[in-house]
Amino acid sequence: MKNFIRNISALSVCAVMLLSGCSSALESNHAYPEGYVPVQPVTEISITEDTSEFMGNTGDVTLEKGDTYAVIRVKGYGDIKIKLFPEAVPYAVQNFIDLANSGYYDGKTFHRVISDFMIQGASLNGDGTGGTDSNGGEFKCEINTKLRHYYGALCYASAMGSNTCQFYIVNNKTSVNDPALQYQTYGSYYASSAEQYTEMLGQYEEGSYEYDLIQQYIRYYNDSVAGIGAMYNTTDETVKAKYAAQGGVPFLDGGYVVFGQTVEGFDVIDKISAVEVASNAAGEASSPVKEITIEKVVIRIVD
Repeated sequence: MKNFIRNISALSVCAVMLLSGCSSALESNHAYPEGYVPVQPVTEISITEDTSEFMGNTGDVTLEKGDTYAVIRVKGYGDIKIKLFPEAVPYAVQNFIDLANSGYYDGKTFHRVISDFMIQGASLNGDGTGGTDSNGGEFKCEINTKLRHYYGALCYASAMGSNTCQFYIVNNKTSVNDPALQYQTYGSYYASSAEQYTEMLGQYEEGSYEYDLIQQYIRYYNDSVAGIGAMYNTTDETVKAKYAAQGGVPFLDGGYVVFGQTVEGFDVIDKISAVEVASNAAGEASSPVKEITIEKVVIRIVD
């Protein structure tokens, strides 16, 4: 980690595209079906610099006997089959399985589509808003360095590092020749942001709403520095080669949970990614003009 911090690039970052999930510290809506019991939450960020033989989605991803996978059925588009990685990110996968089996995803939509980036869906209100029951259902990021944001990766959208129900699928197929440069650039942004918010703390009374909110930001940015630093430290030729061959968005590595990888249905991802979009409430050109409906998410195990 120290090597990463010392080598952080001085390049500036004009903007960071945060992938907001359906929870936040200010919301307390009921995002889950009646009777849903959330998995035991991870209260702190979990970072595994994986040196085992586990390859995650950094190698060839195939389905073998005993593997768990999800089928996301999208009305009018087809099925996306995705291998899940419970051995690496158990809370994330179990949360997704619970929501799928409970029927939460039935009828939800992909509300955010950005070409060469990702497609995002499953918010409570269909527009990226909505929260979780205040009694639970949120968990912090589980980061495993063998799970990265390659084309077709299934990941959790988050609100300041807290994950609940929204997910996104990476749709960028453009070759990335130097993921380490993105890690340096965004690591620099996160570190600088943590410093700026730390300086702001002194302006507010300890225990006030503003003080507590700023502390949340500081924790989030420090966690992001740690996560992306772990990715930087473990980037080898295998990782570089896959980003070069398959594409993806490495600057999201270390800040968001990757818990699955598409094995079939890349054509469905591409069709969704090409739809006409309009500006959303925030002015971002990402809202599909025609609704894209998730009919159902089915969980299966390879016999």
